[in-house]
Amino acid sequence: MSNVKTACVISCSDHYGHRLNVIADYLRSVGYEVTYITSDFDHTSKQNFVCSVPGCVQLHAKPYRKNLSVDRILSHRMFARDVFRYLEKQERQPDVVVSLVPPNFLVHYGARYKKKHPNVYLIFDIFDMWPETFPFGRMKKLLAPVFCVWAWIRDHSLSRADYVTTECEMFRRLLKLPDKNSRAIYLCAPALKIPDCGVQLREDSLELCYLGAINNVIDIPAICGLLRKLVREKPVTLHIIGKGERQQELIDSAKSAGAQVHFHGAIYDDEKKQQIINRCHFGLNMMKSSVCVGLTMKSIDYFRFGLPIINNIPADTEELVRLRNIGIQCGDGCERRVLDMTAAECAAMRENVKEVFETTFEKSVIDSQYRQLFDGVL
Repeated sequence: MSNVKTACVISCSDHYGHRLNVIADYLRSVGYEVTYITSDFDHTSKQNFVCSVPGCVQLHAKPYRKNLSVDRILSHRMFARDVFRYLEKQERQPDVVVSLVPPNFLVHYGARYKKKHPNVYLIFDIFDMWPETFPFGRMKKLLAPVFCVWAWIRDHSLSRADYVTTECEMFRRLLKLPDKNSRAIYLCAPALKIPDCGVQLREDSLELCYLGAINNVIDIPAICGLLRKLVREKPVTLHIIGKGERQQELIDSAKSAGAQVHFHGAIYDDEKKQQIINRCHFGLNMMKSSVCVGLTMKSIDYFRFGLPIINNIPADTEELVRLRNIGIQCGDGCERRVLDMTAAECAAMRENVKEVFETTFEKSVIDSQYRQLFDGVL
């Protein structure tokens, strides 16, 4: 039998590029053979797909049409069960298993697998809190009993893991994870590999940016309420880079608030994005208050391009905004601070943003944190 160490990394919704690629690359660098397991069902398009990661194992998942549905719960349960059945059938069990969570059933079945195979080192990486991130406040209250059970499926088994990582400190605190075997490791992005074409900020008007998916967790009323206050004193232009099911609602609402809107759609060329963002004073980082989140990939995308944010996300992001001066936190006086900032002050704030990205979110920094973690526990 081979003495090569083996590892398995798992993601139900094919979030390999989200965090697992960093983990898998590290494990390979220290001699592990790594297998990636995902499903054959794409959560966004609601269609079957073929994964592009070389050597990936795809297990069949029950299709579903609605994100909040019994079919989705059953699909996640089937995938989680089948992942660990697949591992059981292998001639040799992996030395390390790392699973992204959610779905919460991966914690439940992963804990049962760990009980049967105590020598397997099991790591859960919490990149989202579900159902806590469900965005609809009123319906959230009505579904509270169901959501409590859904969360319990995750919470009651987390202690079986050897280690738990979370994408922000807020999740670690909410889950009451012990310091000895848990750590917050932030999302990351690679540094830009394009020349900076230079910032071009106007004094007599405001240009704002919305970057990313336009979905049901963004707070369109709050965004447009802010725009309505700003346009009373200065012309405001909103640049939208992205797409989603609520894109027309955002466009129409921003126009109704008095802003001029440039809808650029999804742009995948970093240089084109940078040219637009360099005209903007702030990025809009505003989500519904009912969403349980302390850090988003959207925030890091703004930071990557050196753009300060107008932010209403609490915990980790709010602390960075206040302590590192990388934006303005929503609340009393927010619009006044935005209006009073000069172009020179915005440009200086951009330097803070760049420093925060380079020291906190750049991929090599996160690589180093995973290296320290794994060196310490494996």
